[in-house]
Amino acid sequence: MTIEEIKAVILDVFSGTYTSQIYFVLKQKNGFSLRLADIESISTEPEIRIMFSEHMKSAVLNNNELSLCALSVADDRANALFHYDYEEYPEELGLFKSFEIKTTVRKIEKFNFTKDSLSFLHGYIVYLGSMKKGIVLYKKHYPISLIKRDSFLLGAKKADKRFEKLPGEDIIRLNSGFQLIKVADDVYVSDLTVLERNLGFNDLILKAAEDTITSIESIKLLDDIEVLKDSIEDVAFARKLSKVKKSSPIFRLNIPKNEIIEFSKNAPGLVGKFKYSEDGSSIRLDTKKSKDAFIKLLNDSFLRSELTKQYYEARAKDSITK
Repeated sequence: MTIEEIKAVILDVFSGTYTSQIYFVLKQKNGFSLRLADIESISTEPEIRIMFSEHMKSAVLNNNELSLCALSVADDRANALFHYDYEEYPEELGLFKSFEIKTTVRKIEKFNFTKDSLSFLHGYIVYLGSMKKGIVLYKKHYPISLIKRDSFLLGAKKADKRFEKLPGEDIIRLNSGFQLIKVADDVYVSDLTVLERNLGFNDLILKAAEDTITSIESIKLLDDIEVLKDSIEDVAFARKLSKVKKSSPIFRLNIPKNEIIEFSKNAPGLVGKFKYSEDGSSIRLDTKKSKDAFIKLLNDSFLRSELTKQYYEARAKDSITK
């Protein structure tokens, strides 16, 4: 889908009669489960629906600068939705991906304080729509957002400037932000940090990084491939490396090894960044700077303007077709 198509689906939902539902994602020893939060009161449900709808309008519908990018080749651009294009889903993401309102309303029980515990609360699935159509949001829960009933809560009484103890009930602090959105059957990520740190995505990053290393090893581009293998213990570096195999035009176009080596020795921005084997046929990575430069080399990040003939380092490169 394009950004325009995503907006059209959301606008179609909002243009009709729709409601909101919140499902608690509970994490226990035997895995993840869902419970429906009972918010069906004359004040609670409308306020929640309006809160998330207004945020969707601001973050997506009325956001003219919003861009779209595949997650597997995600760069550091801000204000973007990243299409989840991996075949595998960690368990929690799989729960979100498979969410369908027609089956969920029949199978999922309501949250029951006598049987369930908010101590296991890990996230929220928010549904905005009707039984026929809707959009699904995922929101991460943080322990700081849960105030337990054994806490001492002070409330301000403005009339007499006095603080008094509030009734001792569990309180969830909920705002309108979200990290994932499901439109039709496609999942889009709006917050990469939460995805990578909290939703079990790091295992997929590591696997993709290992696939990239295998491809690099196959063309014998490095003098010592073990240096790169050791480097993926650094999650930040593994994240950069994981995107290379799928996004790099060097692999896609099967650029010969000798051309890559020659380019690395002469291109502005790369001159002096690398050391080479004794016969000059492979690159040696011996510093963090050389490893970072190697990632940029593979990503073809050094470009020359046809207009000004100037050289640039490009972080985000959206392909332009004639």
